[in-house]
Amino acid sequence: MMAWAMRGFTLGVAILVALTSWALSAWLPWPAAVLAALLLAVAIHAAIVALGFALARLLTDRTGPAGPPGWLAAMPRETYLSLRNMYLDIPWRHRWPMRLPPRARGAVLLVHGYGCNRGIWRDFDTWLAARGWTVAALDLEPPRAGIDRFGEQVAAEAAALALRTGRERVTVIAHSMGGLAARAALRGAPDAPIGHVITLGTPHRGTWHARFGRGRCATQMLPDSPWLGALHAAETPAMASRYTCIASHHDNIVCPVDRALLPGASASLVVARVGHMALAHDAAVRAFIEDRLEALHAPEMAESDAA
Repeated sequence: MMAWAMRGFTLGVAILVALTSWALSAWLPWPAAVLAALLLAVAIHAAIVALGFALARLLTDRTGPAGPPGWLAAMPRETYLSLRNMYLDIPWRHRWPMRLPPRARGAVLLVHGYGCNRGIWRDFDTWLAARGWTVAALDLEPPRAGIDRFGEQVAAEAAALALRTGRERVTVIAHSMGGLAARAALRGAPDAPIGHVITLGTPHRGTWHARFGRGRCATQMLPDSPWLGALHAAETPAMASRYTCIASHHDNIVCPVDRALLPGASASLVVARVGHMALAHDAAVRAFIEDRLEALHAPEMAESDAA
């Protein structure tokens, strides 16, 4: 569903660029007019991303712990990834197959965030598979549904992945709202074959940016929402220890940084100069994830080697 929506959006932008090129051709040669129209579209997109960063910095300065400088440093890569996800990955690159390395070390399920689909994991999926992990992903549908409904889909997909791979447990790696969907999965189905959840930029304590979203899931992500309160109340310390949290001081969507950290999580990593979408592409984050996966699956791998 998100793929078709983003294809329609891309078509609309293409029409606007064509009309702008036609208007500019009255003063410029056609090649220059087309280039100017494309640069204008990129500039508008970059300005929207910059507004998100500005709001995040304002909220952090007012309500959060002081972080290191680096907001401007995080913007270029985040703008590039935002453009790539919106115009390429989400509409056109979401139908990648499960990655099945010859001798898998374990199974990983990737869960995307708000307004996205499994296309955002392109490159990350091949990076994991190259290191010996079976990798699958899902699309959370419909995009504006409640997070509990997404949780049911995560639990079902985890069970299907465990069955297909013969694994007793799978690890979930979730970006943004996907981490809340994973928490909802374990609340609704505590026996689901999910051994551990690694969250990247998940608004565990909500995000003010959700005010600009649409749908029930956006409302549930508001700070101090009744849904978040009920989710926290239902989780025991033992359940919280099944999470690893990754956050950034310069996340342009989830801020301040402590909103992306779950109390009681077994491990956490906080990076700097990394935007919301860039968390899955940052070298330090990937190295940390690789180490966590090896530690989490060490008993499983030792048993497999012994066999």
